Amino acid sequence: MKRHALITGLDIGSSKVAAVVARLNDDGALNIIAHTTQPSKGISKGAYADLDAAVDCVSKAMEKLRKKISRNIGDIYVNISGQTVKGERSKGMVALSLRGREVTGQDIDKCVDAASTIKLPFGREIIHRIVRNFSVDDEAPIKNPIGLYASRLGCEVYIISSSTNHIQNIYKCVNLAGYDVKELVFTGIADGSALLSKEEKDARVFIIDMGAALTEVSLFAGGSLAEVEIAPVGVESLKDDFRNDTELNNLLSGINSRIAKEKPFSVAVTGGIAFK
Repeated sequence: MKRHALITGLDIGSSKVAAVVARLNDDGALNIIAHTTQPSKGISKGAYADLDAAVDCVSKAMEKLRKKISRNIGDIYVNISGQTVKGERSKGMVALSLRGREVTGQDIDKCVDAASTIKLPFGREIIHRIVRNFSVDDEAPIKNPIGLYASRLGCEVYIISSSTNHIQNIYKCVNLAGYDVKELVFTGIADGSALLSKEEKDARVFIIDMGAALTEVSLFAGGSLAEVEIAPVGVESLKDDFRNDTELNNLLSGINSRIAKEKPFSVAVTGGIAFK
């Protein structure tokens, strides 16, 4: 009997550590087989304030998960959040041929690399490179240029980066708990993958992820993540009065004014409660 691959996710937050194991079926679908939570200590607004306490919480959460599935846990996908996480747009262009030729996958890779060559401040690393669109010969943006004839290929990429120290602290915490990190995933991208359909991503949708001490706003438009903002305000400080909170409203207004001609609808996630 074939043993299906298991995928493990770990969310290290300010109020709790959550872990989940899903089975990857033959059709590519994920089937959740176990999950657990553990009160969190040593984390403040996404930052590590007490490494020993954080390691202990992660160890306890992962041990509870391991006992539920009766199997060893391998590499883990771990979330990254916090105020060191930033997003910015970047554009790149590569010349193909004066007479024009067909665009190939290798051309796309070179163009994305060119757009990703940005001057980050010292002590920052790129976590995700999200391709927003392509263009051929400065024409209107398109999604897939492969096979088209062009002299120049351009692209727009949304780059998510974070503090190198923040990244290293996450790796160290998980490693000291006895596990390996397969990949860091920005929380907003994970939220979008779990909550939004393709049609919703093509439209203009806010996901508001309100944790205990942080609120993340991720805008999806044109099929992918388009903007990210994070504010140091959460459920613990709002006390259910989120609609009248000045900092939260400024956060939403700022991101909306930069990108929206027409108002997007929003989906907020707060302990399983959704509102529009």
